[in-house]
Amino acid sequence: MGCVRSCGLLALVAALLVGVYVSELAKFRSNAPGARWVNWIGEYDCGPGVTIERPRTVKDLQEVVRRHHSVRAAATGHSFNTFACPAYAQGAVVDMTAFRALKVEAHGDKAHKVVAEAGIKMGQLQNEILAKGLTLRVPPGNSAYTLGGCIATGCHNLGQSHAQDLLAVTIMQHNGTVVEVKRGDPDFDAAAVSLGRMGVIVSATLEVLPYRSLKWSSEQLPVPTTRGVIDQLHEMKKRQTSQETTGNKLVFYLATNVMMMEYWIATGRAAELEESPAPLPPYINNQVFRVGQGPLTNIYAELRNAVFGLTPLAVLSALQVPAEIAFRSLHASPALAFVRKALGWQHSPEARGEASVKPSGNQYTWAGFLDEIMNLIMGLRHIEVIFPLDDRERAAKCLDIVFAHKHLAWWRLNVRTMASEGFYLSSTHSATKGAFFARVDFVAPGALLDMPSGEASLTAQLHRDCPGWRKHWGKGLFASSADEQWGEPEAFVEVASRWDPNGKFMPKSMPRWLSK
Repeated sequence: MGCVRSCGLLALVAALLVGVYVSELAKFRSNAPGARWVNWIGEYDCGPGVTIERPRTVKDLQEVVRRHHSVRAAATGHSFNTFACPAYAQGAVVDMTAFRALKVEAHGDKAHKVVAEAGIKMGQLQNEILAKGLTLRVPPGNSAYTLGGCIATGCHNLGQSHAQDLLAVTIMQHNGTVVEVKRGDPDFDAAAVSLGRMGVIVSATLEVLPYRSLKWSSEQLPVPTTRGVIDQLHEMKKRQTSQETTGNKLVFYLATNVMMMEYWIATGRAAELEESPAPLPPYINNQVFRVGQGPLTNIYAELRNAVFGLTPLAVLSALQVPAEIAFRSLHASPALAFVRKALGWQHSPEARGEASVKPSGNQYTWAGFLDEIMNLIMGLRHIEVIFPLDDRERAAKCLDIVFAHKHLAWWRLNVRTMASEGFYLSSTHSATKGAFFARVDFVAPGALLDMPSGEASLTAQLHRDCPGWRKHWGKGLFASSADEQWGEPEAFVEVASRWDPNGKFMPKSMPRWLSK
């Protein structure tokens, strides 16, 4: 009898919690009164006064832009800062997810390009062109990102940014006028990584190429000194001789002191396009964790922060050991390749559908669902520290600082190399042609980042001992280091001021060096 009562009570409580959770999710999806714009796990909130607009046509979008004095465009909310929020508390966030149209066109005699609207997810964009025998030069790093968000923040993968293949960006200005900026135009270097500061990105045009498969493998290597890691990165960059080469990746499991090298080997491109007889299955991610709309998720966030705050760091570090072992085994073991394929392990080409002669495309899988659950449960934020590689001693100091904060890097820490770009706000912008950068990325529990030994400590040491470091515009660390500047800010501000003279598209918490 006792079990019946207690089990019944537990079931009732669970049902109530699920009901409240679903109601909070429905509040956001239906744009009910009081709905707030939040990022994908509900951690970054634009505030109660910000209106959420969901236009479905260009005409609707023009009306929204003209109606509001402060506007920011957003979509799936995969950023870990407040740049998606308007500068003014009574402004509007424009949800662009209804803008998903796509068409493939000829580009010159034999080449092709894709013209796609800003709200299409990168996984779906890739699926639609894969079905036509084409592909992006490098596959999306995350299938759930949208094209507009990727172009605005400078998304990258396998040692290259998607901006490298950008041919044009279509932007809606402050007065509703729609203007296309093409490669070679005077303002293109600002538009290629614009933070949405010039206006709402409506669509983008990218060069696409015949399909090629990616062969992936990994091996464990002895863990060198930090200077040895930098030397290894210099060897890796030698392989990146053109846009057609792909970059390898070093993966560190810091709690278990393991280093892996991941190889991404691209096969030759198909001589002729081979279209699929039918469309590939669509990429559908309904974002069931887009909450943060009420007391349930707020209370959970406080409890989560309290758990991380009260648990000794030594205990948290010990917990990382079995987590890393499990992750590494699933990710790298050849014997578990069938498991990765069955789960749709999103961190390998086996899940992206590009490891075979004929592509199968991107799908939202159980592995992706579990990955998002883990992000929600732990309140994970995505972090990227980027610094120049050319001065080896200085680069080693930069990496030492990151390694000294290894308690922040859960599951694994990735290090890639990437060549410099000329776009004004690119995270790898350099005045030196042919310069290379290290891109170090990891995920960290937000509660740990908010401690004195977390983000503030990391960015303070980088500021002191790693000159020239910078961040990814779509990820974290801006709360403590917004004034760390790079690129050509004066040139960018001049363009943005002409396109948006009244600052309608200025984001919340815009760095002061870009707010002139």
